[in-house]
Amino acid sequence: MPTRSGSLVHRQLLLKVSVVAALLGLPFPHLGQSLRVTINGQAIERRDWLSMAVLRLPSRETSLTIQLLPGEQTALYEYRLIQRRTANWQSFRGAHTVQYHNLSGDEYQFQVRQLRGALLIQRRILIENLLWQRWWFAPSLFLYGLLVMGVVGFLFYRYRIRQFMRMQLIRDRIARDLHDDMGSYLSSISILSAALPADPARAKQNLDRIGQTARQVMDAMSDIVWSINPTQDTMQQVLDRMKQVADELFGSTDTAVVFSVEPGVDALSLPLERRRDFFLIYKEALTNAARYAAASQVQVRLDRQQSLLRLRISDNGHGFDPAHATHRPGGGNGLKNLQVRAGALSGTLSVESAPGQGTRVVLTLPL
Repeated sequence: MPTRSGSLVHRQLLLKVSVVAALLGLPFPHLGQSLRVTINGQAIERRDWLSMAVLRLPSRETSLTIQLLPGEQTALYEYRLIQRRTANWQSFRGAHTVQYHNLSGDEYQFQVRQLRGALLIQRRILIENLLWQRWWFAPSLFLYGLLVMGVVGFLFYRYRIRQFMRMQLIRDRIARDLHDDMGSYLSSISILSAALPADPARAKQNLDRIGQTARQVMDAMSDIVWSINPTQDTMQQVLDRMKQVADELFGSTDTAVVFSVEPGVDALSLPLERRRDFFLIYKEALTNAARYAAASQVQVRLDRQQSLLRLRISDNGHGFDPAHATHRPGGGNGLKNLQVRAGALSGTLSVESAPGQGTRVVLTLPL
């Protein structure tokens, strides 16, 4: 059993030997065998001291805490952390804790040796790069940017094509309306003015018809200009126009026109290509009531049912038999035009009438 004084002598002897070995540049492996190392709390086994395996740390771990616990407290050791270039050795004696902070993603080498001796520990430590620092990030971002730009460009191209097609349809419709309506009206004026009879009474009659046709031309042109005016998209603007037409048709008669608009409908919006057909259906139905119904009251109601807009025009006039509408002046073509315009709106139109029971026109269209 060694005495306390013997242990002290043994320690002193080890210290002297270690100093001599350090001065001569010779390793002293007995001291290194008792060394213990932990990196971020992970113990490094002695068999892995000189391993080429890489200790991988995630990118969020940008700090290193390395504990060096030599069994022999009097031995001198050195350590260093190498990143791409040589680093200076730092000496220590006894238990020692090394901390490195704010390390960037890279590969490091942590080395420990006896004072100016051979390496005892050499561990490769790899701190992974942040996502944006990895080699594939920039090419991937570039390709993703190209993809996004391609998609945006394609969508913009489709949008431009749709806008062009929409404008082309509007131009075609305006040209068709001008050709059909204006052409027929102006032809009538030309024929009536070229064949004025010598009889003053008949000449006055022809002149009255010319004046009436000219007013129809003006009304038709006014409708076309109003329908393509982008400031008239709101339903409130449409309602104002509808009331103006009702006043023109019934203002000088005893027929009362009652408007009923459900709250919220006036805040809706009708695009240009739908507003014209909607308005012309209303105007045609109201014109028919003014010409043929002889009603004392006409009711116009607008309401909304979820995603549907409904227009109802009813009167208490003479009424007619829809099955024999062709016997009525302009009746057959008028109803057909209403159905065609309702189809262009992707809506439905129904006409309910009977002799002596008035007429009810209902237009339902999706918003």
